[in-house]
Amino acid sequence: MARNRVIYQSQALYIAPNSTGIQVSGATIAENAVATSAYTTGQLASGISLLYKLDRVQNCNFNFTINRQDINELGQLARIDSIVNDTPTVGLDFSYYVTDGLNERLMGFNFSGRSSTADLQCVSNASAISGLMIDTQGNNYYIITVDEGEDVVGANLSSASNSVIAVGNGFVTEYSLDASVGNIPTASVTVEAFNIKSDVNKTQLLDNGSTVLTGRSPAIDYTQTPATRLTGDNRGYVIGTGNNTTGVSSVSALRPGDIVLSLPVNDGFTELDEAGNKAHIQSFAFTIPLTRTVLQRLGNVFGFARVLEVPLNMDITINAIVNELQEADIFDQLCGAADKKNFTVTLNQCADVGGTVTPKIVYQIKGAILSSENFSTDIGGNQTVDLTYSVQIGGANDTNNGIFMSGSYTTGAALTSGVLNNYYKLGTGKNY
Repeated sequence: MARNRVIYQSQALYIAPNSTGIQVSGATIAENAVATSAYTTGQLASGISLLYKLDRVQNCNFNFTINRQDINELGQLARIDSIVNDTPTVGLDFSYYVTDGLNERLMGFNFSGRSSTADLQCVSNASAISGLMIDTQGNNYYIITVDEGEDVVGANLSSASNSVIAVGNGFVTEYSLDASVGNIPTASVTVEAFNIKSDVNKTQLLDNGSTVLTGRSPAIDYTQTPATRLTGDNRGYVIGTGNNTTGVSSVSALRPGDIVLSLPVNDGFTELDEAGNKAHIQSFAFTIPLTRTVLQRLGNVFGFARVLEVPLNMDITINAIVNELQEADIFDQLCGAADKKNFTVTLNQCADVGGTVTPKIVYQIKGAILSSENFSTDIGGNQTVDLTYSVQIGGANDTNNGIFMSGSYTTGAALTSGVLNNYYKLGTGKNY
């Protein structure tokens, strides 16, 4: 039966462990010269989907633009043709409530200090974006739509009437966090990709191991000249078998009242010290820019790489109600080295009075420099201050500049704790 409309209950966003590699446990890829038994036999039964549902997603938008160039000639007014002469632009953006860090880990962020899972892919004391810096293929994203009136959770995801929007070779180009009084802390993500396809009401495919596939991978092998689509039955994906329908986040949502901020002292005119007459923080936000440039070469329309634009400068903004000021003189800032500061933002799970406070996700920002401080007063309102800090992110081994993350995520029993280590690699580790 045709759908009359699509609403949030019938759609969900999934992410694959990579773009060009294995996305179904037990699949065999002959082109993979470095395959190990963990990939070919899997920690899981054959045919289990390796896709994860991203939890607590609040909105999701996708788009594409085909970049064409008109071909004209003398003697004819209308164009002769309009050819694709540049890489198509594919975009995906979504936001979600921050929970325990699993969403970030699935997207390729490096986490340290895990408390409830042995994630061997993560590296302690390494930048949170260290894996994203060297990622050459990105991830595939899938937006599934089930029958009208049904929830994705608990639905028959193998139904032939379902449809899937598949985004191939998606790279995170921006990640931001916004935490404010009265609002649930939310992360926003922007993804740029090479390809997008739609699988609608199609008879499901079989791979060469007789695994039922939802559709073929949207990924582009842009390292080839010219770029080609991935071919072969085992280049497909599966939605609906495995722990990918309900999500596995260990917390429903985190409250702004459970956020602990460790802020720098003696910076600017505003007293931010945690002890004494500190300012009353109303909001805290930061944005990690991961803008990428497509490197082109003759013979390849899609380009041969999508690389980060450097240097990477992230901004931190703080809004607070002012109570007391501290002694400071901007003239003292004119000479000498910039005074770098560190921030720690800890999002705790709600605890009963007198109960144990459990940190769920921690953002540590190092090497921040105060850029501006803006005070505002009006009749009938409180005096407020807006502070802006800038951070220049260092390399993967720079422990003094950048952003570092830790989480408390678990991987879910049905997919076992080994699925992240065996399939969700970081950086160049996903090139299989």
